[in-house]
Amino acid sequence: MDRPKWLVIAKNEYRIRTSRIRKIRRYFPFLVAGTLAIFILVLAPAFVDLFIDDFLSLLLSQVAVTMMQVILFLVFVYLIMIPISDTLREEQTRHLEIFLAAPINPSDVLLGEFLGELPFYTVIIIVIAGAFTALLRSLQLHALQFGIMILVFLLISLSALWVGTLIAALLRTQLGESTRGKDIGRALAMIIALPMVALIYAIQFGGLFEALADPATGGVIQSLLNLLPSSWGAEIIVWLTTHPGNIEILPLNIGVKLLGLGLFLVSVLGLGKRVANRAYSLEPTTFISSIAKPDGGFYNTIKRVSGKGAFGTLVTAIFKDYSRRLENLSNIAYMVGLLFLMNVFIVPNYSTEDPPIALMMSLFIFPILVVMVVGGVTVQGKESLFLFKKAPHGVKRIIKARLVQSWLTVIPIVGVVSAATVLLSLQSTSLLASLTNTGLLIIIIAAYVVFVLGLFLLNPAFSTKSVRLFVNILVVEFVSIGLFAIPLILLTLGGRITEPLEDLTYSLLIQVFLSWLLGIGFLFLGTRKLEHIE
Repeated sequence: MDRPKWLVIAKNEYRIRTSRIRKIRRYFPFLVAGTLAIFILVLAPAFVDLFIDDFLSLLLSQVAVTMMQVILFLVFVYLIMIPISDTLREEQTRHLEIFLAAPINPSDVLLGEFLGELPFYTVIIIVIAGAFTALLRSLQLHALQFGIMILVFLLISLSALWVGTLIAALLRTQLGESTRGKDIGRALAMIIALPMVALIYAIQFGGLFEALADPATGGVIQSLLNLLPSSWGAEIIVWLTTHPGNIEILPLNIGVKLLGLGLFLVSVLGLGKRVANRAYSLEPTTFISSIAKPDGGFYNTIKRVSGKGAFGTLVTAIFKDYSRRLENLSNIAYMVGLLFLMNVFIVPNYSTEDPPIALMMSLFIFPILVVMVVGGVTVQGKESLFLFKKAPHGVKRIIKARLVQSWLTVIPIVGVVSAATVLLSLQSTSLLASLTNTGLLIIIIAAYVVFVLGLFLLNPAFSTKSVRLFVNILVVEFVSIGLFAIPLILLTLGGRITEPLEDLTYSLLIQVFLSWLLGIGFLFLGTRKLEHIE
C-alpha cells in the first residue's frame, strides 16, 4: 500500500531541514530530548528564581483564570500571525514548480511541509513551556502535572501554527494574482500587529485582567474567550496549580477539555486539508500590472505647492510613487496607531503634576515615522539615484525633491497628531504652552527629515532586508535620545532650572538648534558622497 503523499513530503521536508547535520541525523531526536530535559529540570529553574514569588501570587489570585486565558489567547493569536505575516511579506518564497508536474494535491504539499517542520516547532514550544513550568516548581506539582501543562502548550501552539499556515496559504493564493494584491499583502503584514499591541498595552496599563474578572464588565468577552481552545488550556493549568500532587482523579470537565484540545488539533488538520484542496493553488501567479488613475485635485495641489515647472512635476511623481504603495501608507498608519494607543493606555496613568509624557513619547515615535518615509530614497533601489546622477544637476534636484516630498508627508501628520494630543492634555498645560510646544515639535521633526535623508545617503540601505537599514534606525533612535538628554543637562547646569521636564519649552528650543545643525551637517556629507559615488 502506497504511503500518503503528505507523509512523503513531510519526511523529505524533515531531511531538508536537517541536511546540515545528516551525519548525526539518526541521533538528533535523542540529543534534543536530552537537552530539553536538562533545560526543564536544571537550567530553567535557575533562571526564574527572581520571578517566582510575584508570578505565583498572581497565578493563585482571583484573576488567575482570566490571566491565563488572556496569556494563552495572546500566544494563540501570535502564533497564528507568524506564518501570515511572513507570507504577506513574501519571506517564504518556495520553488514549487517541481510539484506542478507531479500528481499531487495542494493540500498534501501544505500539510506535508507543516508536518516536516513540526519537530522543530515542538522543540521551541517545549522550551517556552519548560520555562513556564519552572516558575511553578515551588508548588510541589507532580511530574505528570508538569507533563500535562507542556502537552497543553503543545496542542494550543500547534493548532495555532496550522491555522496560521492555512490562512497564509489562502492569502498567498488570493493576493498573489496581481502586483496590487501583493502590495495589499505587504500592507496588511504591518497593520495586523496593531491589535496585538493594543491588547498588550491593555494588560500592562489598562487593568484588563481586573476588568475581565469582574462579571459586570467582562461577562461578554469572558463568554467569547471560553469558546476558544486557549481558554480550555487556561482552566486546565489553573486547576493543576491549585491542586498540587493530585493525580489520582482528574475532574470530568478538566479531562473533557484536555481531550477537546487534542480533538481540536486533529479537526483543524482535517478541515484545513479539505479547505486547502478547494482554495489553495500551487500554480504560479500571473503578473497583472496596476493601472494608475489620472491626477486629481490632490496631486495638482502637491504640484502647485512644490513649485511650477519640471521640479513640481518631479516632486509630484515621487509623491505618487510613495502614496500609491499601500505598504508605505500602512507604515504610517502603524506608527500613528502606536502613538494613539500610547495616549489611550499610558498617558492616563500620569497625573497633571508629571512631565508632559505625551509630548515626550512623540519625540521618540516621530523619528521612526521619518525613517519610514525618508528611507525610501535608497530602500526602493539604487537605480533611480544613479539615473538622476547622470543628469545635469540631477543629484541636487533629486535630494531637494525628496526633501520637499518628505516634508509634505511628515509635517501634516505630525501637526494633526500633535494638535489632537494638545486637545487631550489641556487640563495639565495651558493652551499657549501646548501650541508653542507643538510648533517647536513640528520644526524639530522637519529637521529630522533633513538628518535622516543625509544619513541614508551616507549609509545607503538598498533593501528592506539590508543590515544598514536597521543600523540607520538604531542611529536615529540614539540621536533622538541624545537630542532629548543634552538640553536637559545644559538646562540643569548651575542649578538655574531644577526641573526642566515640567516645562519642555526651553528644552525644545535647544533641540531645534541642535537638530537643524545635525541635519544640515549630515545632508551636506550625504550629498557629497552621492556626488562622488561611482
